[in-house]
Amino acid sequence: MSKQEQTLRDDQKNRSDQTVTKSELEDLQAQLDILVEENTRLRTAYRRSKQVEYRNTALGLAAIGLICGLGAFLFPESQTVLLALAGCGGFGAILTYYLTPEQVVPASIGERTYSAFATTYEALSAELGLQDTTIYVPNSGASPQSFADIRLFRPQHARYQLPNTDALSSVLVVTENELEHGLSLYPSGAALLTEFEKMTGDLPSELDDLAGQLAETLTHGFELVDNASVENIEPGQQITVSIAGSTYGSITRLDHPVSSFLGSGLADQLQEPVTVEAVEVEDERSDYLVTCSWGEGNKDT
Repeated sequence: MSKQEQTLRDDQKNRSDQTVTKSELEDLQAQLDILVEENTRLRTAYRRSKQVEYRNTALGLAAIGLICGLGAFLFPESQTVLLALAGCGGFGAILTYYLTPEQVVPASIGERTYSAFATTYEALSAELGLQDTTIYVPNSGASPQSFADIRLFRPQHARYQLPNTDALSSVLVVTENELEHGLSLYPSGAALLTEFEKMTGDLPSELDDLAGQLAETLTHGFELVDNASVENIEPGQQITVSIAGSTYGSITRLDHPVSSFLGSGLADQLQEPVTVEAVEVEDERSDYLVTCSWGEGNKDT
């Protein structure tokens, strides 16, 4: 076989391989397009199913209100109670219908989003050689409108000093005093605290009431946990809150929304730096213990 014939056959073989490769790529692209379309369809169906669920609830409440309203005319002796139930049913139906969310974000999406930030922060802390100590500091400096005036500070040294307000406005805190070096961040709890204040108004001044309201909001307001209970209060020193069933995974990670909300809420109301420590426990009633310390109970130097 001549070299020209061999070269011709090799060229034909290569072209055949390229044709197959292009064909496979086209098939893969077609499959990808189908998967994208199916994913979009499933997301739309999921969102509609949630909206239908809310609206069916609204219809059910409206039906109860209507039945009770008719019953009030049929049974005059129970008119007061039935009219009250009719009003509750109608009011609940209106609220449920008009507050139906247009978009429903699964908790897993929020958890993964937080995980990305937590992993980045932890990698940055390790790169800078920072301590595991997490302190929520009241800060009178300018904060974004959606954040309360709180900063999260992680010191570089085990024996540290808290920087002043101006120094905390920088992400990387590097002052003439080496004991003040560290990382300063906007905590997730500062944003949650703004929403909390919109829901409840002013924060309670009494420590017992404040701790209880923060714990209750984690469960019933933000639904970040299955249960949160205040286990111990030491006035002027610390509180301990037990947590069961975290929506966003392990609470021991840096600036987890649960521990961050507790630390930010206490720091804002007490106007003192609050050190937060979260540990995992093996308990039938709880999965984590979050301890918030300040004043005499704080370990900073």
